[in-house]
Amino acid sequence: HTTTSYFGQDDDPYAKADWAAGVVAKPTKVHPLVWKHRSGRKSLVLGMTMEQVVGLDRADSQALIARLMERANRLEYVYRHDWRMGDLVIWDNTGTMHRVDPYPLEENRLMHRTTIEAEEELV
Repeated sequence: HTTTSYFGQDDDPYAKADWAAGVVAKPTKVHPLVWKHRSGRKSLVLGMTMEQVVGLDRADSQALIARLMERANRLEYVYRHDWRMGDLVIWDNTGTMHRVDPYPLEENRLMHRTTIEAEEELV
């Protein structure tokens, strides 16, 4: 299991400034480190909000998180979308990390988010 809060591994200067200024709350939650999907596939629960692995001291926890994030961000695992007018991109948050790259505000992107109840099992 891991604890998460709005403080972590991302180098997004805007997010860090918001967190530091208290604009974004910093709630702590406990999540499994590994989820088992209904299909039987397992995935790690990784993201920029990871703070600590339950049961590890802070240094070992940060080292493990850094190794896992480094591996997950290898080029062979990364998809970057080159946006064009009319594009629609859909992903499954239960098995995908995602980040937004800065883009010109005049592009007027519209995002819809749908949240479903998780079907994953703790491993």
